[in-house]
Amino acid sequence: MRIEDNFQNHILFVCTGNTCRSPMAVAVFNNLAEKENKKWFAISAGLATESGLPVTFEAKQALAAAGINLEDHRSRQLDEKMMKEAQIVLTMTATQRDLLHIYHPNMAEKIFTIYEFVGLEGDIKDPYGGSLEDYQETAEILISIMPDILKKI
Repeated sequence: MRIEDNFQNHILFVCTGNTCRSPMAVAVFNNLAEKENKKWFAISAGLATESGLPVTFEAKQALAAAGINLEDHRSRQLDEKMMKEAQIVLTMTATQRDLLHIYHPNMAEKIFTIYEFVGLEGDIKDPYGGSLEDYQETAEILISIMPDILKKI
């Protein structure tokens, strides 16, 4: 049984490869939701990935510094079932959101960028291939925005 089956409400974070940004978002979200006793759970997937890839070493390090474990994540390719089951779908960029609107027009009302969902503008830059500092910056952004996401849901 999948862990998301134990939760009535779950959020889906989407990025490109599902090896850094969206897994980091999931780990931060689930960590905070558990601390705040929220009845939500997050999963993640990639628009263009190969299932089973590990999260990047730098993503693990960036979140470990914040006391959040990202060891067990394996990438997953986004599929129709994930889209249907999620109550909210949050992407890292406007381009990713727009692609999902094209591929899933009947679900457009639940697809947003992370920033858009909380009333801000901008994209969460992909740190893949960058330095540890790039990953730390991404982690800091996700950690700072997650309380706003939890308040909104």
